[in-house]
Amino acid sequence: MDQTNLNIKPRILYHVAKAAWDGTLFERREEICNMVSEEFKDKNTRRQVANQIRIAMGLDPHNNDYVLNDYDEEALMGMGSESIIVANPDACQSCPPEERNCEKACPLRAISRDDFDRVSIDQEKCLGEGHCVQACSFGALAEKSQFVPLIKLLKQHSHPVYVSIAPAFVGQFGPDVTPGKLRSALLKMGFTDVLETALYADLITMKEAFEFDEHVKTDQDFMFTSCCCPVWIKLIENKFPDLMEHISPSVSPMVASARVIKEFEPEAKVVFIGPCIAKKSEAMLPDLKGAIDYVLTFQELATIFEATGIDPADQDDNEKAVASWGGRVYAYTGGVSAAVATTLEKLIPHKSQKLLPLKVDGIPDCQKLLEQIRNGQLTANFIEGMACKGGCVGGPGRLIPPEQGRENVQNYGNTAISSTPVENPQVYAILARLGHESGVPSLSGKSPMAELLARKLV
Repeated sequence: MDQTNLNIKPRILYHVAKAAWDGTLFERREEICNMVSEEFKDKNTRRQVANQIRIAMGLDPHNNDYVLNDYDEEALMGMGSESIIVANPDACQSCPPEERNCEKACPLRAISRDDFDRVSIDQEKCLGEGHCVQACSFGALAEKSQFVPLIKLLKQHSHPVYVSIAPAFVGQFGPDVTPGKLRSALLKMGFTDVLETALYADLITMKEAFEFDEHVKTDQDFMFTSCCCPVWIKLIENKFPDLMEHISPSVSPMVASARVIKEFEPEAKVVFIGPCIAKKSEAMLPDLKGAIDYVLTFQELATIFEATGIDPADQDDNEKAVASWGGRVYAYTGGVSAAVATTLEKLIPHKSQKLLPLKVDGIPDCQKLLEQIRNGQLTANFIEGMACKGGCVGGPGRLIPPEQGRENVQNYGNTAISSTPVENPQVYAILARLGHESGVPSLSGKSPMAELLARKLV
């Protein structure tokens, strides 16, 4: 038996996206289930197929052979508060023990099996980074998708809908898809505009430079970044709460982008597209909810392009470059530290000499470092953590290898209009529209701009 054929997730995503785009999903949902069930009748149960469709529609699996319950249509109107990564236990029945890579992929041992050998996820332990999804070749573990209500929103034309696209996007959709072509493809899909999340990383970089100056005064003081990685922050919150006071009080660039856009256009909707599954959970955190409306991975966007017949490589090259080198290099390990270091040199030169950065990636190494810090083995005062190996370019929703992603980002960063946010005219254009006509406002403490870019950790 060809084990690779057992993963029906990509095909389900395609059929659901196509039917949603055509406006026929609710009429065709059982037809799609029948079609896929018939094709895989010797390898998958109808319930497994129905649940895979539900997950693609953003719903939890259930114990029925049909797709929807009576109340599900209402649940599809927006993001819920449920767990993003879910298990489809029926899919595990065909998985031989030697193929079970999901448990090995979870460094926190959040995945286990019951007496019937069905997989389950301990949501208390799960950090939501999603590499278990990538490791599962059977589709038994999957992240719930949000493109069904997003497609409906685009079709309604009721709100301006902006894309905030993660710095790791460069080259993800093929060597012939330039940033300008990707932007044109998204505009063709119906988005109002496409903006680099890296521009808002520029704002956060400046804020973190000021925060470093304010909080790190002695050789015993230190500060945790990277606010752009929700898994790193959640790891500290869950397992090292005694260290939480050292977390940067900044929101992620994703959330910053949505807050700024909605300051300008309160009726706007903002969609984040990136390589990170955990961003779906971050968008629903109580203190951040309402900023980002939907999150897609690069893999999901590629499926939507296929379903809609939009080929980014065939589009006009219509680039709108707005970010500095510092904002763009957030996409890989060490990028945040490098961006803050160069920015600190411009903003507060005397303090830059006191910056002692340390970078770490991968959850096991992150945990090891945090244990060392807790035990007083501190060798740095600015600690950058990334849950994925290689940083965001290594996220489970990526389309290309992390090494290639890093090289693409480095090259794109080198074409930026400026080296740091301090030299980026687009940063000052945003600040001026928010009422700061000259100079750099205080981005730490209680200033209005600092509050807009701040997260209140509890």
